[in-house]
This record gives sequence, structure tokens and C-alpha cells, in this order.
Amino acid sequence: MSQPRPPTNAVLSAVIAFGLWGVLPVYWKQIVHLGSDVALAQRVVWTMATVLPLLMLRGEWKDFLKSLRDVVLLKAHAWSAFLLAINWGVFVWAAQHGRIIDCSLGYFINPLLNVLIGSRLLGERLSRLQQLSIASAACGVVMQIVLVGRFPWIGLLLAGTFALYGLARRRSPLGSLPGLGVETIVGIPVAAAYLMWSQHSGASIWGTASTHDLLLITGLGIVTTIPLLGFAHGARQLPFALLGVLQFLAPTGQFIVGAFIYHEPISAAALVSFGLIWTGVLLFCGDLWHKR
Repeated sequence: MSQPRPPTNAVLSAVIAFGLWGVLPVYWKQIVHLGSDVALAQRVVWTMATVLPLLMLRGEWKDFLKSLRDVVLLKAHAWSAFLLAINWGVFVWAAQHGRIIDCSLGYFINPLLNVLIGSRLLGERLSRLQQLSIASAACGVVMQIVLVGRFPWIGLLLAGTFALYGLARRRSPLGSLPGLGVETIVGIPVAAAYLMWSQHSGASIWGTASTHDLLLITGLGIVTTIPLLGFAHGARQLPFALLGVLQFLAPTGQFIVGAFIYHEPISAAALVSFGLIWTGVLLFCGDLWHKR
């Protein structure tokens, strides 16, 4: 019997989410004059400002407030907030400093790292194709170090923090939006204090204070929350295999943006290393489709 056709709105939601994540470096480039530190702090503040009304509109406000009284839950989300802050910070810094292709490397590796974590920490068994995909990606990373001569710390840090963040969120009973709300409210004191200190030190936390800059800064919450909600909607309704394949739209978009829009240099050796990682991705996707 053939499988039912995936809901069109769920597919569209996932495509929008991964597509937005793929072109998000362009957004960070527009506020490069803020600095990655101020941009990150502003992102936390405006994400909170976006999430709170959405929690009310979606009827999740009471559950959100209840979660704030759960000390164990707060500690768990403080950890996930820390991982998310590192991930966001590295991504923003890399995008603003001409390292977008390195970001794409991390997000190509991330799904494979998720599989590896599942086998080592959650007791999940690896198929032969999954083992080959991880081995191919690992060879690509080693080649980055040996032939390219540069340790891919951005890609590995992005992949590692996002994989550990996913593991932390997997163990939380909170949904996507309430969980993000708790994580951002945990980070609000640090972000607000840093912005006040930066302004006191003479930094321009509002950029040029032009309409363009103010719209981009206040829009940080929207560009953070929309893809997250789209991903959550797609994840609830789409087969894991299809979602896994669509996930690679994000790093593909980042690679295209870095290489063809901002003309970041990429050597032949780096292309070969990416080839090994892409081979691992293809093996991974093949395994997902085989299990449909």
C-alpha cells in the first residue's frame, strides 16, 4: 500500500524554515556594523518580544508561566539556552566575517552528528549506510585539516552545539515555542545587561538609528521565530525521511550565498573535502528514503 501524500502546508512550512535559515547570513551582513556581540544580544531581546505575544495567541501562556516555576526545567533550559547562545554567536560572527561557507559545513555535518549521538547516547543502532555516511563526513573533516590546512572549528562548533541543543530539547517536555520562550527569558538578563554596558561604553547598539537599521534590529525576533515555527509544524506532520532531506536546504543555501553572492574563496582541496561530506549526506538521505 502506498504511503499517504504529505500535507502540502507542512512541506511548505519546512521548505520556508530551511530556506530562511539558508539565506539568513544575508540578514547578518546588513547589520555587520553592529558587531556580532551586540547583534546577538539584540536577537535575544527581540526574540523574547516576539515569542511572548505568540504564546498568548496560541493559548500556551499558562503552560509557559507554569514552566517558569519548575526549577528542574529552568536548569535544563538554562543549559539549552547556553548551547543556543554559542551556536547563534558563532553563526553571526562567522556570517559577518566572511566565513559563511564554514557555517554550511557545520550544518551539513549536523544531521550526521545527530545520528552518531543517537547511537552513542540514546542506544540507537546505526545502519550500514549510516556508518558509511558518518565515515565519509569524518574523512571530509580530516581532509579540511590536512589538505586545506585549517581546523574547521566554526563548522564543528556549530554542528556540535546544535546537536547537543537538539538532545537537550528532546529531553524537555516543552513544545517548540514555550521552550524557546524559557530559553530566551533565561538569557534576557545577560543580553539586556550587555546592551546597557555596551551603550554606556559608547557602542551604538541601534546602529545608525536609521529606519533601515531599526527595522532590521526589531525584525531579529521575527527572522528567528518564523523558521522555528515552520520547522516545528513540518516536524509534526512530515515523515522523518522527507524532513531529513529537506533539512539540507539550509546548508545548501548558505554554501550558495557564501560562494556566489559574497564570493568567499574556496580551494580545490576544500571542494574535495566538501565532496566527501556531500557523499556522506547522500548516503544518509539514501538510508532515510530506504526506511520509508
